[in-house]
Amino acid sequence: MGLKDVKIFIPEIPKEWEQRTRSGHTNIWNDSFHKNGLPEVRLEPPMHGLYAERFDDGWYWVCGCHKCLNNNKPYSYIVCDEHNRCITCGTHRKELTDIPWGRPEGFQCKPCADREHKEIKKEALREAKKREHSEYDCWNTSEIICPKCASKCSDDDMHEQGEYEITCCVCDLKFIVEVEYAVRYTSRLK
Repeated sequence: MGLKDVKIFIPEIPKEWEQRTRSGHTNIWNDSFHKNGLPEVRLEPPMHGLYAERFDDGWYWVCGCHKCLNNNKPYSYIVCDEHNRCITCGTHRKELTDIPWGRPEGFQCKPCADREHKEIKKEALREAKKREHSEYDCWNTSEIICPKCASKCSDDDMHEQGEYEITCCVCDLKFIVEVEYAVRYTSRLK
C-alpha cells in the first residue's frame, strides 16, 4: 500500500470538531483564531506526507503529498520523506545546509539555484550584448528594463513618482529607476 492509499483514524479528535489549522506538519484543532471555546489540540501525523482530513465518521490522517497523489498540482503543502528532495539534483532536505528555494514542483537546494541563476545571468548578458542593448533602450519605457542585461524587472514597491534603487533579479546589477507620471485631462459637457 502506497502513501496515497493511507487513511488512519485519529481517535483523539471528536468527529464533531470542525476547526483545524495546519502549521507545517502540525495539525491544530480549536486554535485561538477560531475562538470556539473548545480546548486546543495539536497533533503531528504518524509520518511525513500526511495531514488530518475530516470525513463523515471522524478525522483521519490522509496523504497530502501531490507527488504521491500524482495530481500534478503545484506547491504541495505537505511532502512525504521520499519526495522531500531537490527537484534538480535529488538531495534530500535533511542533508541541506542552506535554506532551499521553493518552486511549484517542490524545492531547489541553494547550490542548484545558484548554478541555475548563474546560467540565466550568463545567457541574459550574452543576449543583451548580441542585441547591442544599451542604457538608451531603457529611456521612457512602460516597463522597468535592466540597463545591463535587458531583463524586465518588477515594479512592486514603486507607486509614487521619484527615484528608486533596485537590483536586477537576473544579473544582480543595482541601478536607479525614475518613475514618471504623465498628467492627462478629460473634458465633458455639463
